[in-house]
Amino acid sequence: MFGKWMQKTDYKDKIFRHRLQIFYRIILCIILVIAATVAIRIVMENRVYTQYEVVSSMKKVGTSDGKFSEYDGGNLLVYSKDGISTYTTDGTQLWNQSYEMQSPLVKCNGPYVAAGDYKGNLLYIMDGKGTTATIETNLPILSLDISAQGVAAVLLQDKDITWLRLFSKKGVLISEVKTTMKNNGYPLSFAVSPDNIKLGVSYVKTEKGKTNTSLAFYNFGGVGQNVTDNLVSGFEYEDQIFPLLLYPDETTALAVGNERLLILKGKQKPSIAKEIGLEQELYAVYNSDTSFALVQRDTEGNGKYVLRIYDLNGKEKTSYTMDFEYTNIVLDQKKVIIYNEARVVVLGMNGVVKYDGELGGSLQALIPTESQSRLIGVFSDEIRLIKLR
Repeated sequence: MFGKWMQKTDYKDKIFRHRLQIFYRIILCIILVIAATVAIRIVMENRVYTQYEVVSSMKKVGTSDGKFSEYDGGNLLVYSKDGISTYTTDGTQLWNQSYEMQSPLVKCNGPYVAAGDYKGNLLYIMDGKGTTATIETNLPILSLDISAQGVAAVLLQDKDITWLRLFSKKGVLISEVKTTMKNNGYPLSFAVSPDNIKLGVSYVKTEKGKTNTSLAFYNFGGVGQNVTDNLVSGFEYEDQIFPLLLYPDETTALAVGNERLLILKGKQKPSIAKEIGLEQELYAVYNSDTSFALVQRDTEGNGKYVLRIYDLNGKEKTSYTMDFEYTNIVLDQKKVIIYNEARVVVLGMNGVVKYDGELGGSLQALIPTESQSRLIGVFSDEIRLIKLR
């Protein structure tokens, strides 16, 4: 009996040791995979490119006066007075909308596009397959915005009254805000949140020789139904203006003023989470859904501008001094692209200059793709898919 018991004990020990070895091997494999992933990420974040190659090219799409922008993760959007179209990188048209506009206003957010004629009456809402709604506004369009889920916000002029109206992607009127110069001021800037329920507005009003600003946040969801006019929070600033208001994600709003930048947080009722003083002259603001960038005059160094990049909590991630005049700046989650007709600088979010040079032609627009080393370049005669190496 004793011998049999010993055999059973040895057998159980062997099974336990075997399982323990398998466990240790699995843990080791997980550690190695994590280490390899981290190493690859570090290498990619610090990789520097010195050359480029043209992977493919195609004849320039759209009209000669067309304006280009990135569309829905690496595709192209081109619009003019005659219409708007989207294309893949190989030139395949995704959809097209014809119209006649004197001064087209176009905003993109993911697959959704809002297009309207400045001081005209037609509004188009489009998604990844084409037009979802054509809206006759009856009042002149002054400005517009669109959320990541296709809700369009439109500012309309009616004599001494301005209306901010929200339309669903199907063209249904969701809600509206009536404003007057006497009671509210003029809506200088506005933005709809990605979750479609919040609308932020920057009102400017002149009183007693001073230009004052009211920042108002409306909630058209369940929380906003319980307060007057859906106004869930507001902030007053005397002798200041806030000409730009943005909604990078559904819980964060940015209000950019002449003296400060405000970061507001709140899923239902936005409140001020942080202020960034703007001691240097602010030249431009750019943003993605994870960060924003301020371009300011360089008053201390030898450059023309200083680019400062922040996360949505207001923490500065990196900065870069620019010694040249630029045409545009594009942010995505991993890099910043700064360019003009003859020069391109690709800057990593860690401050590493990944590329600084030309791309072989007069550059009109530069659009990132999902690949960190590939860019879409729009030139005077063609569109090129470019790989940095």
